[in-house]
Amino acid sequence: MPDPSPGATRAHNALEASRQLVARRKGVPMVVSLRGARQAGTPVTGTADARLADLFETFHADLHPDGADDETALIETLQAVAYDRLLGGESGPHATAPAQPAPLPGDPAEPAPLPGHPAAIGRAATLADLRAGRFLRVMNYHNTPPGMRDELVAELTALARDYAVVTPDDLDRFMRTGRWDLDRPALLVAVYEGYRDNYDVAAAACEEAGVTGWFFVCTAFMDAPAERQYDFALDHRIKLVDENPRGERIAMTWDEVADLHRRGHVVTPHTASHELAERVVTEEDVRREVVEPKLLVDAATGGDAACTAWLAGTHWTGRGVADRALVDAGYRYLFANTMVQRLPDPRD
Repeated sequence: MPDPSPGATRAHNALEASRQLVARRKGVPMVVSLRGARQAGTPVTGTADARLADLFETFHADLHPDGADDETALIETLQAVAYDRLLGGESGPHATAPAQPAPLPGDPAEPAPLPGHPAAIGRAATLADLRAGRFLRVMNYHNTPPGMRDELVAELTALARDYAVVTPDDLDRFMRTGRWDLDRPALLVAVYEGYRDNYDVAAAACEEAGVTGWFFVCTAFMDAPAERQYDFALDHRIKLVDENPRGERIAMTWDEVADLHRRGHVVTPHTASHELAERVVTEEDVRREVVEPKLLVDAATGGDAACTAWLAGTHWTGRGVADRALVDAGYRYLFANTMVQRLPDPRD
């Protein structure tokens, strides 16, 4: 963690350090709720869970003494907690922890979503998820240029030592049972957009560290002619670095997608053109951004893409065209800013 600023709390320093990672296009840790999991009869035990919940409550009070309970406040708190626990060096995942505290007065023992709104956002619902063990640590990457390779290998290797990097089978099992069958705390490695250097660098780094990568690809970015990909990225809020040259291919190919799948990684859509959920309103929008990306990825891998994510990390509420389209298309999970949600099964 960087040197503390005068008067700043541990929470503020962790949040600022995380923001610096974002600005420098580095891997950014996050903690997210797992929504839609079977409710286990008793909370998941473990020192990491108790410490994480306590730290969330402390950091929220430090960062938002006014009690702010909107999504921005929640994201900032989870971002600071994740940096502190995964990268900050304040405490390791197996450190000795106090006994798991009881819920604070006024906090529900379980999340209490509003009717018709299955993804309640707020401090109380998230705290309940953390204390019950219904959460996941995520390392989020975007650009992974060659100059980042050694740093990425070292970071992933260190994380793999302390955390069990989850596979789709692990996530499915947790959602069915409410339990992780893992020997260490669970962590997921997510790599976004489908850059060529995700294939060239990130996948190889994951393999050297012995972890499974989850690659969320923008299919229209990949389908753009190589000489147009740089401008496509600029037009669709796909961030670039100096090692992404204009006029050369900077996105994956479909052969590379197929190869990642063969090598045991997860490849799944991130819409076609890095789109916002709020802009998917017509049948054509649905076909382009929801249905076709899954058909294309499934055709390339021979698999069944289980997940997707919107630009800006919009969560699923069960309302609107975009939400219905995800279910109809056959996605099982939506990755959002503060949660991974199991989507309803239309067969149920």
